[in-house]
Amino acid sequence: MVLGILTGMPSIVFCKGKKDSLILQRIYDFKESHKTMPDSVEDNVYAKYRFNVERRNPTLWLIPTMYVLAKDEREYLRESYNHLTYINQHKVEINDQVLSGTIRRNSRAMPTLRDLMIPNIYDATLYDGHILSPFNQHNRRHYKYSQSNLGDGTTRLDFRPKFYNTQLINGFAIVDTESGHIIRTVMNGEFDMISFRTEIFQSEEEWPLPTPKRCTTAATFKFLGNRISAVIDGCFNCEKPLPDSLDNISEQDVMDALRPIPLSETDKRIYEAYNLRHQPDTIVVDTTPKKENLLKKIFWDTIGETLITPISAESEKASFRLSPLIDPLELGWSDTRGLRYKINLRARYTFSPHRYLTLNPRFGYNFKFKEFYFTIPLRMTYNPKRNGYAEIVYGNGNRISNGQVAETINHQHGDTLHFDTNDIDKFTDYELRAFNNIMIFNWLDIEAGFNYHKRVAINKDFMRQYGMPTEYRSFAPMIGLKITPWKSGPVFSIDWERAITGVYKSDIKYERWEFDGSWKYKLPGLRVINMRAGGGFYGHKRQNYFVDYSNFRDNNLPEGWEDDWSGSFELLRSGTYNESNYYLRSNISYDSPMMIGSWVPYLGKYIERERFYWGTAIVEHARPYYELGYSFTNRYLSMGIFAGFNGAKYQRMGIAFNIELFRRW
Repeated sequence: MVLGILTGMPSIVFCKGKKDSLILQRIYDFKESHKTMPDSVEDNVYAKYRFNVERRNPTLWLIPTMYVLAKDEREYLRESYNHLTYINQHKVEINDQVLSGTIRRNSRAMPTLRDLMIPNIYDATLYDGHILSPFNQHNRRHYKYSQSNLGDGTTRLDFRPKFYNTQLINGFAIVDTESGHIIRTVMNGEFDMISFRTEIFQSEEEWPLPTPKRCTTAATFKFLGNRISAVIDGCFNCEKPLPDSLDNISEQDVMDALRPIPLSETDKRIYEAYNLRHQPDTIVVDTTPKKENLLKKIFWDTIGETLITPISAESEKASFRLSPLIDPLELGWSDTRGLRYKINLRARYTFSPHRYLTLNPRFGYNFKFKEFYFTIPLRMTYNPKRNGYAEIVYGNGNRISNGQVAETINHQHGDTLHFDTNDIDKFTDYELRAFNNIMIFNWLDIEAGFNYHKRVAINKDFMRQYGMPTEYRSFAPMIGLKITPWKSGPVFSIDWERAITGVYKSDIKYERWEFDGSWKYKLPGLRVINMRAGGGFYGHKRQNYFVDYSNFRDNNLPEGWEDDWSGSFELLRSGTYNESNYYLRSNISYDSPMMIGSWVPYLGKYIERERFYWGTAIVEHARPYYELGYSFTNRYLSMGIFAGFNGAKYQRMGIAFNIELFRRW
């Protein structure tokens, strides 16, 4: 009897054993032997979301997309029948075709749940750049494994992180011992303020997409006393076609015909309660006039909808989205630039699949300098295959100084004025650019157009006092070349413009050349090396008026972690960008999910990515400038610490941060 029990028990083999290495290698080999390039491969996906608002308070309406759950009912249901298209092996596009549910206007709540519904267990990350997959060879160093032979031709592989971090998960997988095909897996983890437990049934071996066959997730969201639980069911490879016409058919009726799995009793109860509330003819209606709560209507419907939620609309050809007027995500701060706030607008009108108009303005305000900034790009794309588009950009750029002002006034009046501590020589730069871009060859883009500047003195009375003009204008034709010799290699650019006088009161003459090269070199395991180097110079200048480079300038509307911190200088004095007739610059950064900060007790578990910086700038009449930096990002914020050096002499240290909380919501 004892012998029978022992022989019936699964045998445990820990990660240091050869058998564990063998089953992992078979999983890796299975992925390689079933490699697919699912470009434009399509699928039908059914998704069902059930929400239970267990606890809530007024702070819930401040969270993006959660406004629809902030009042009224406690239980909600949302169903969608979607069309899924693989853009490439790592990115999918999902279009809702049929919606049904009990949430007002079928709005989407907690949109990050959609990521949890579509895991890619073989990729470096499970969810579009987040959560390192334990089944990817490059992530093996982050996990510990053990295995059990189940005796039916399958093996149970348990995995857990070597140290706790929100980028890592724990759980187990049932694997076909012979082929390495993952049949089923259960994972536990945290993702963007949500703790979850996911059960995945993988597709059959011959299915060409890396999506699962069925995915069920139980998730819990907690924030400032709010607690919401959710259950998400996702069914892939749905074979039921959509009706040819949806005229006069309610969404719920259509979903009843498409749904691949039956509703649970809880789902039916939620639908019944919702339908009862929205069918007044089946109940006794109280015709007594009721006093309308005007304050509540204004607060919830007007202020709530407008200030704290995105304003968006979409039709067959047009779409529009304005970021919330009160949005902590758009706050940023650094000790050099102070506190800033941005608002973004995205609008698009489609004439045809190959011709569309986009308008994506950005507006910002700097509280330290009390400056309002804006940039308004209007683009007509007429040949997306050849990157053909015409664009007009209008903005007020960054404030710029006029070197000739200081020289002229100090020559006439001696050293009585201190320009370094005043903005009396500063100008607001209104810029209008119009150009056309086209890809001549697969490796060469050509951009041609003109650049018009109108620079207006901030202190006009001061300029008039010393007999200096209050406005300067310049008009310059420009040509730019963008060269991409290799598909995944560096990108080189050459920019030239030369100002001519007499065009709409233009009175400045110059010639500008700039050369730039950048390369985002991706390494396994989500590691990235960002490299950038370049230089530029001014020539044919009659007077030392303005110096304004395209690739070496202060940016008052930075984008944050991905677009700004990897190739800029955080502590370089703003005037330095506009004081030299030439410059040389280089920037390099190393980006990795987990390096040093991840090992810090308690705090390290929330650090998702880290980055180290090195930057160098050489300008006229100054020592070489060096900048070192370290930054990290997590679900709450991105923060960087930087140190600047003039030659070998330490200059200063600074801190910058951007809010990341609910950025994916």
